[in-house]
Amino acid sequence: MISIFIDFHLQRYQREIKYAFSYIFSTLGYSYSFIADTAHLKNRDILLIYGYKEPTVDELKVLARYYTTIFIQCEPELYEPEAYTHEKLKQNLREVKLLSPTPVISARHFEQPAADYSEAEIHAGKIFFDVVGNVFFHLASLESRLEGSPKEGETFDERASAFYKYKDNPWVDNLLWLLDSMIQEQVRGKGSYIVQKCYWPAAQQAAISLSHSVDRLCKWNFHSFLVSIADDFVMLFSLHWGRLFRELGGKLKYLFSNYELYWNFEEFRKVERDAKCRSTWFIAAENSEETDYSLDDPDLQEEIQHIQREYGEIGLLTTADKLNRDDFVTRKQVLLHLLHKDQIGIRQLGYRINDQLRDLHNKLNPSYSQSVAMAESPGFKDGFALPWHPWIGSAKASFLELPTLVRDRYLMINKYKNLPLDDAKRMVKKYFQNCVRVRGVFGVDMRVASWTDIPYMQKLYPYLLALINSADCWVATGTEIATWWEKRSKVTIDETDYEISVYFPEDMDFFALQISGEAKIKEISGAICKVEDNILKFKDVEANSIAVIRLQTNQ
Repeated sequence: MISIFIDFHLQRYQREIKYAFSYIFSTLGYSYSFIADTAHLKNRDILLIYGYKEPTVDELKVLARYYTTIFIQCEPELYEPEAYTHEKLKQNLREVKLLSPTPVISARHFEQPAADYSEAEIHAGKIFFDVVGNVFFHLASLESRLEGSPKEGETFDERASAFYKYKDNPWVDNLLWLLDSMIQEQVRGKGSYIVQKCYWPAAQQAAISLSHSVDRLCKWNFHSFLVSIADDFVMLFSLHWGRLFRELGGKLKYLFSNYELYWNFEEFRKVERDAKCRSTWFIAAENSEETDYSLDDPDLQEEIQHIQREYGEIGLLTTADKLNRDDFVTRKQVLLHLLHKDQIGIRQLGYRINDQLRDLHNKLNPSYSQSVAMAESPGFKDGFALPWHPWIGSAKASFLELPTLVRDRYLMINKYKNLPLDDAKRMVKKYFQNCVRVRGVFGVDMRVASWTDIPYMQKLYPYLLALINSADCWVATGTEIATWWEKRSKVTIDETDYEISVYFPEDMDFFALQISGEAKIKEISGAICKVEDNILKFKDVEANSIAVIRLQTNQ
């Protein structure tokens, strides 16, 4: 159990601090609680002190004689967007070497990120920067709210971000890894053990979220067809002949057969069927300036039925043409009625997200949102590779956000030129490996139109699915990932010197625990469980059941 003591001087930031701590330890999978004093601490508990004033090493060691203790000093300004400017943020940004170079906001200088002061009967550690405040800063997307940021309704230019050069790696997950490593080190040093929930149902290396945004289904109408002739001349004189011939071939096919080049549902579904994968399709509920189709179209309704029969998922593609709660809710209800469902996931078209849209998404109360991604190039937006509940206004959001890492937009250099196929494969592989390294969510969005717009998509997409299938990954729809993450958070674990009790409030097909440190299992009762090294894999768990893991007592 991680017991968290928050200095009373930090009372003003209590909600923000508890929210950040809850995200950290719920994500890492540890049992945790907030305490007001040490009266009820058990010998096995790890005491984490989040303080306003830093103790000396000797003071920390005195406390560590009784409890394994970790100290983190708070920087209150990290909870106040008005306390920072973009210039001050850059001045206070420091780089530390963790799993990868990691940006840390700290007004204080430090030589190393953390230190272990354990010796004999003393087990203590200290982190030299405010890791909790840093995590909150990104959970709340505070950089986009600093002085001089875009006004309401505008989006933040990611290239101006102080963190832009770190986008290739999930730096927030690196911060969690630092705290996790210190906890594990203290447990090993004490000769004790600690239990963690694995991230994914069967302890897979990562979760995979394949998706397709359905923005355009008609490549041309009469007006756009005429306008495209000018583009043909540009490609002719700029020597983009390969693309020119493809465009001319498409035009002839469209003129003589009325074939819609963007109607590529079956093309993607066939590749996914062959790879035994499923995906989520985000579809708008009504026509707008940003979409060109209607749910009343019988052909589209037939495609939706095909997707559902193949156990795919339909999500709501929200657009920014009617920015009010009533229209957002109406569109949600229209799609739910068509699907005969009572809840749905959402995606903001184009990932153009701002505070106003975040607030509307929160009022919409979706099962999850997948609306956060880099605009022009691949990367970990805000440093996240795992699901999180955003901080909106002054409270935790009602919905879970799933990250998107790779989009077909990143394959386009400009209007007339795409990234070469080999470079595209290297890009996909690089970010897949970076995501697997932290056991994150590898979110992919290939628009339905990209099968036509990206000439090598019929080669790249099978490559991507083969890459996914080469690793031990859990391929699931957005709803399945979000539902799992919420169920996982509700499982409670109680640890003693002699046994571990695991309570499952809901049915779970699979669930996995990791036991670290000095513990040997004697027997397991109450649930079907298979032990693989230090991983316990449960199967077909019934709601309200309790699994008891008894330990050998000769430790």
